[in-house]
Amino acid sequence: HHAHDHTHDPGVSSVSIVCEGEMDLEKADMWLGNLLLERSDDIYRMKGLLSVSGMPQRFVFQGVHDIFQGSPDRMWEANEPRINKIVFIGRNLNREELEMGFKDCLLK
Repeated sequence: HHAHDHTHDPGVSSVSIVCEGEMDLEKADMWLGNLLLERSDDIYRMKGLLSVSGMPQRFVFQGVHDIFQGSPDRMWEANEPRINKIVFIGRNLNREELEMGFKDCLLK
């Protein structure tokens, strides 16, 4: 460890959100896209895994500042719980706001 390690900026935190259910990919895409546009200075990185309605593969994505990309990954295992998980790393992250936005993208 040396003194000039800036990774421990006290303002930087990570928020991870996990929820079950089927994601509406279009909604999630719009929400994440808007979030990154509005908060690109605050959100350094995000990554996640979605269980998308009608898609047999896990959908994985990641974003750095305002660049966001995702693609289908391997198939879900038969006994694997289909969960949605997202991790944000950045400053001034509001967990409630992020969690509400994320859960809002679930198919009702």
